[in-house]
Amino acid sequence: MKKLFHILSAALLTVSLAGCSSKSVFSDEMTDDGGLIVTAENADISSAVGCEYDIAEGDTVTVTSEVTKGGITFTMVKAGSTADTPAVKWEFTEAGTTDYQVDPGTYMVMFESTQKHTTGKMTFHITHSEAKTADEGDRQNPTMNFVGTYAKDRCSILVEAQGQNNAKFTVMWGSSAAEHSEWTMSGKLDTETLTVDYTDCVKKDVVFKEDGTVDTETVEYENGTGTFKFDGSTLTWTDNNENAADGMIFEYAVMN
Repeated sequence: MKKLFHILSAALLTVSLAGCSSKSVFSDEMTDDGGLIVTAENADISSAVGCEYDIAEGDTVTVTSEVTKGGITFTMVKAGSTADTPAVKWEFTEAGTTDYQVDPGTYMVMFESTQKHTTGKMTFHITHSEAKTADEGDRQNPTMNFVGTYAKDRCSILVEAQGQNNAKFTVMWGSSAAEHSEWTMSGKLDTETLTVDYTDCVKKDVVFKEDGTVDTETVEYENGTGTFKFDGSTLTWTDNNENAADGMIFEYAVMN
């Protein structure tokens, strides 16, 4: 049960932010990365622990509940606000993980038992925006699983990875030794359907000289639309402008 909430700023009122505190019924432990683990064992109502945290722009707060009995309320109150206007307030009565995104600032983070004999564990963690950016930068473009040349008759399609998520396609269709049509387009790969929708296609007619160099390039149209679909080692192309590849299945020919 994982959810993402975008929380609006609370009204700027008054709150007193103290350091970390705990009652004896709750045990709290700081993690190596600055997070907080709260353990309850038959805790009474209103048993609580709290700690002050700084949240930066783009940070994500993750709360993991392992409550097996009773309930624990998680609250975040921003500096300058009162307990009556929390940025986040939610009672956890079962296991689950929830992500929150709040406005930047200093917050008092509180965990409080709301039922008798509450038992379980709560974990509080902040993923900083810098770490998320690094993770995204390390992630491989899923198009890398499909790069290469696919061919059918006199038509070939070169597939290349572009950025973190996009696929680039270059279609070449020879009409003679001295002339071919060329389409270039790109779009984001949908990893669920293995399809790429595009809206930026440019089609050119290219004529070559006897020495193999380009003689003329004529743009026939721009902003063409369509879809590519991967299926194992094959590729199909739906061309919305002129149905150029209707009924054709392109086979994987060579790695890029």
